[in-house]
Formats: sequence, C-alpha cells, structure tokens
Amino acid sequence: MSKFLELKIRNYEKIIHDHNRANKRLYDELLVLIQRCEGRYKSVLKAPDDSPEWQSIVLKQTEQPVLSFRSRKMGDMSAREAAKIRREVVELYNRGYPTAIIAHILGIKAFLAGRTIVNYQHQINYQNTVQSHERTRQLGAKK
Repeated sequence: MSKFLELKIRNYEKIIHDHNRANKRLYDELLVLIQRCEGRYKSVLKAPDDSPEWQSIVLKQTEQPVLSFRSRKMGDMSAREAAKIRREVVELYNRGYPTAIIAHILGIKAFLAGRTIVNYQHQINYQNTVQSHERTRQLGAKK
C-alpha cells in the first residue's frame, strides 16, 4: 500500500478520534450542567425555561460536534487522479473496509466508491468465468 494511502487512512482515523473526544467532552460538560440544574430544582423537568441552569443546558446542546468529510465527484478530478482513486478504492475494499468508510478516507462520494467496487467485482467474476471455461476446454482437449 502506498504511503499516501496510509496517510489518508491515518487522517481519517484522527478525524474520527478527535470527533469522539469532542463528543465525550460535550456530554461530560452537559452532565455537569444537568447535575447543577438538578441540585437547584431537584429535577431538570422542574427547572423554569428562563433559569440560567436550563439556558446553559440548551446552549450547550447547540455545540454538538459535526462530523463531515469531503465528497468529491470523479468529474472534479483529473483523469489521472480519478484512476488513482479507483485503484485506492479497490485496495481498501480488498483490505475489508466498507464502502462508506472508503468514501470518507478518499474524500469521494459513497456512490462512486460503491460503483467502483461493483465494477471491480464484475471484472473479477468475468476473469474467473473466462479462466473456468479455459480450464474446462483444456480438460476436454486432453480426453
């Protein structure tokens, strides 16, 4: 596997790790705010909508981290880059990555990764069929 593809994988893993860490931090902070609110009003449900405790909970909820990835189309790339991406899709697919994760790692639309995988599977099936027919023909010729 190319070093550049390994770098793309590590970058994807870092994005996921950072997002998970940010999410955990948000929920830890929300828990503290909820506990303060419950300490004062005995229940979050009993807190008035205009109370500072409730307002801080509502405000904190708007800080939910967003996970997003690039999603280019093949038309946005040069022919050379598109060919490279197709090879990388196949390489990641053969390593067992699911389609959506392949798309995230490579920064392409999921349907492009899926279509590339389907085309690759058809190509492999065709090659296997041709080889099978050739073996059958060779065995028939030996009789």
